[in-house]
Amino acid sequence: MANTRRITEVLQQIGYEPQEGKTIVVSYAPENLSDAIRKIFILNNFYALSFCKEQLVLIPYRHFWADVKKEVTLELPYSSIVGVEVRETGINYRIDIKLEDEVIALSAQQAELSALRNSGMYSLEDWSGTNNWHKNNLKGTLKALEALGGAF
Repeated sequence: MANTRRITEVLQQIGYEPQEGKTIVVSYAPENLSDAIRKIFILNNFYALSFCKEQLVLIPYRHFWADVKKEVTLELPYSSIVGVEVRETGINYRIDIKLEDEVIALSAQQAELSALRNSGMYSLEDWSGTNNWHKNNLKGTLKALEALGGAF
């Protein structure tokens, strides 16, 4: 189980300085409706998106045990981010991070239903099943993402 202590520990072990309360569970956003449906029924990859001292970092989850791997999938230095747009799309948030020559499109499940969805399972603080850090961190992390750069 990847509680906040575990996420912090893994990030520090691989050389990052995570900011407290600024980690959420994300996946890459679907390209279209067919891709969205596929991700519901076929294994979807999830990541912990963390604000660190000098960059945003994505670390992948293992498919079993809801634990994170000790590796980085994507590292985005704050200086490379040109703009960020966050918008509601159904029961998720779409997060578009614009770099100089590409856009990284991510999806975050909304807090209200997170206890029933993957974001809640992947972010449990304990085995009670009711306390998840994704829900607790979502609003502040989305606000911090928007503050990184204006919409494009």
